Amino acid sequence: MRIIHFADLHIGVDTYGRLVPDRGWSTRMQDFLDAFDHLVAFALAEGVDAVIFAGDAYKAREPSQTHQREFARRIRQLSSAGIPTFLLVGNHDLPNAEGRAHALEIYRTLDVPDVTVGDNAWFGVHGMRPRVLQTRSGPLQVAYLPWPQVSRFLANNPQHATLTIDQVEKLVEEEMTEAMAKQADLIDPGVPAILTSHVSVNDWLNPFDPGSESWMTVGSAPTLMKSAIPDGRFDYIALGHHHNNRDLGLQTPCWYSGSMQPVDFGEEGQTKGFMVFDIDPAKPQGARVGGSGAPRLEAVPARRFVTVQARPKADDPTAEVCAAIEAADVADAIVRVEVELGRPGATKPGDPTIAREQIRNFRIPEAKRLLESAHYVASFRPIVPRDPGLGSAVAGESLVSSANPLEALGHYFKRQQLDEARKARLLTAAKDLVDTVAPGA
Repeated sequence: MRIIHFADLHIGVDTYGRLVPDRGWSTRMQDFLDAFDHLVAFALAEGVDAVIFAGDAYKAREPSQTHQREFARRIRQLSSAGIPTFLLVGNHDLPNAEGRAHALEIYRTLDVPDVTVGDNAWFGVHGMRPRVLQTRSGPLQVAYLPWPQVSRFLANNPQHATLTIDQVEKLVEEEMTEAMAKQADLIDPGVPAILTSHVSVNDWLNPFDPGSESWMTVGSAPTLMKSAIPDGRFDYIALGHHHNNRDLGLQTPCWYSGSMQPVDFGEEGQTKGFMVFDIDPAKPQGARVGGSGAPRLEAVPARRFVTVQARPKADDPTAEVCAAIEAADVADAIVRVEVELGRPGATKPGDPTIAREQIRNFRIPEAKRLLESAHYVASFRPIVPRDPGLGSAVAGESLVSSANPLEALGHYFKRQQLDEARKARLLTAAKDLVDTVAPGA
């Protein structure tokens, strides 16, 4: 029984893209669709038995009709081939307001063949139970834990309305842990079983970078401890939410598949793709995954993010910056250039006099011409030491602002030294505005 596990598709991420004239969407959206096409082609060619999607189909919580259509086209290919697909609801798939349908609910409403939706319509330990997918190689049990909606929890438990957000999140974390444990108790140990969840897992002993989802998700959210995962009760644990591909190192193979494309420079240099593994139904629980069928990452075509850093020493920095750009592989990549002036290697590092001399001599157009083969130039940043003589426009700052409004706002709040609670509230409001005014941005 061969299984695919993927997550964090985020159709609708358009940052750093340009228009594809004959299709009406950006090159970045096409990157994500190309990755999904690679997965579907692999599933059909390899005779995959089931596909587990661990959440976040879209970037916006209320995706456009075009985004929904393109996702549905590829799900239909899997359905038409008789490949059961489990669609778990992630935080980006949930609506902006309570009571609205979530982005994946239509598949259950239309009763699409071989498509099962795992959502929190029955969130709570009494309603969630494993679903059984009928694959060509036999039944597969799927226990699931979608993104926890704190608002739904409070609506179902009005007695907790006066608690602090930390107290509420603690209660939700306890309920999530109990929901997983109860589903583990309900599985048939004689039948292959998978647990899939869209959740943030903390590993205090071996902390890891969650990737760009850390800024895409504003505010706080319930977080599971690694010890809360029911280890040894399933054959595989398929996680979504963190964008970095990561093995959590449990007794049961437990993986974040990572995102299907890098979202920003926080994911620079990462291999993107989906997990593939085999389950042997004839073997006992705990021994069904391994050997030649052990989980592996199948890479997909991914747009490269490239950072070019230059620390010129000469009074005229042009040649050194040009050499740094030529040494980097910028062709068809999303590129940012950072040039530190008046600092390293100088006779007096940080001397504003040296920085002023370098700025006067820096032939920026000459360096920018070497970026013409790049897919997109995100920023070209001469960075200078603070010096009133340089002018307020450049003193201690980048000459070009960030291409991502939320990221730029986050940097601004950091410089203003806002407290974390206020920063979270402001970022939440800003994200709602961005999603409302420009959901494809």
